[in-house]
Amino acid sequence: MQSGEERNVLRIGPPEHPGETEITPAMVEAVRERIKGAGGTLNVWAVLREDVYESRFGDGFYLHVKGIALNGADADRLAALGPKTEFTKWYVRSYRLGLKGDAPFFTALWRPEEEFTINQFVAILREIPPGGSASKLLTGVRHRKDGPLLSLP
Repeated sequence: MQSGEERNVLRIGPPEHPGETEITPAMVEAVRERIKGAGGTLNVWAVLREDVYESRFGDGFYLHVKGIALNGADADRLAALGPKTEFTKWYVRSYRLGLKGDAPFFTALWRPEEEFTINQFVAILREIPPGGSASKLLTGVRHRKDGPLLSLP
């Protein structure tokens, strides 16, 4: 488990853990420009996945970011693409990103169940094309590169 400060530390370069996305300066610049273009604060809606089995029988309730949208309606539509099973729940929560020392960061307090970092948000936000409104949704339980990924129609 991480602290609120740790999740806001942007790590550029090779990933901390194998299989995670490498954060490049170009990715950071693209997200920085998106935040600046929004007036210095960018509101995003994250599609979060709960592993209900882990919540009930494992080590607790945790949410993992699986997709991001630039508006609530598209986030809801993206979450609706997620598989419906007794052991998977999908949530949509809004987050505000700002810039601190020219690096993207979460402006709100961290909640203990949030098992994601600013690196994951940067990687997923970078996937949203210019003029687009949502990333793809990772429906698998591993890394984004492993898929499967679903897109809004």
